[in-house]
Amino acid sequence: YLSGTVSNIRRPSDVAGVYGAAGAGAAVGRGVNAIVLSNEKGAVLTMQGRQTGLMVNADLSGLAISLR
Repeated sequence: YLSGTVSNIRRPSDVAGVYGAAGAGAAVGRGVNAIVLSNEKGAVLTMQGRQTGLMVNADLSGLAISLR
């Protein structure tokens, strides 16, 4: 499970869009994992979540958010 915040927005519609980020990292043991994504409107989504065990990653991540 992840939770986070959105920053660098002027209006609620700025949250909508395709977010992308490239990252690489590793963690051993119990800790907090974080990722920062941005969209084409400049909105910055910072998400955090707890992790346990051994984790090694190198990926290109992304997600799309739409509003109704």
